[in-house]
Order: sequence, then structure tokens, then C-alpha cells
Amino acid sequence: MKQYLVMMIDDDLLTIKFNTMVVKKNHPEAELVTFISAQDALEYLQTVTNQLPDIIFLDLNMPVMNGWDFMDEFKKLNLDIEVVVLTSSSEKEDIDKSVQSYGIDKYFVKPLSLDAVKTMFRSIFSK
Repeated sequence: MKQYLVMMIDDDLLTIKFNTMVVKKNHPEAELVTFISAQDALEYLQTVTNQLPDIIFLDLNMPVMNGWDFMDEFKKLNLDIEVVVLTSSSEKEDIDKSVQSYGIDKYFVKPLSLDAVKTMFRSIFSK
């Protein structure tokens, strides 16, 4: 069974813990790397040499560097990593912006569900 590296970026530790449990329940082979700061996640992506994540779960509403700021910098890295927005915002403007400005077509409102994880992993890793 292939092992996947999943990155989670969210400023809320309880959300990270919950989302980690949901992913691990459905995909025990997944390895997770978590960040409470989008800046720290970017630094990781700029310096990692061994294995890049297969998927990034990204919160939008974070202090200092929000999800949109992260995406602006992430695009400059030109990495082929699937980004999934996982946020508390259900605003149509945010959903539209994720698709139109960043090409992110997977947008989920917290909390992460088992069905969402199954759907995401199936669509992302069956390519």
C-alpha cells in the first residue's frame, strides 16, 4: 500500500488534531506533517529535500499569513502538489476565488468528514 504525505496548515491545534484523526482513520498509511503557521509551511516546502507532500489541506483564515497569501507564495514555488481548501468560510466569494484565482477545485467547509477524505483521496490518487 502506497504511503502518502499529507500536509495540514491550520492555526487551530484542535482542528489539526481532529483532521489528523479523520485522515488516519480512513488512510492509516498516510503520514502527516502539520503546521499552525502558513509561513512555516512555506519554509518547509522551500527546504524539504526528501519527500514533498502529495496533498495540502489549507485553512484560509489564519493570522499573519492567511491562506490566500500562502497560495500567492506557493504558486511561485511551481510545485505539483494538490491543494485542498479546508476552512470555516462557506462564502461564495471564497469558493469562487479558490477556483478562479488559484485553480483549487476542492473546497470543504470544516469539519472534515470521512466521506470528504474518501472522495479526495480517490480523486487525487487515482490519477
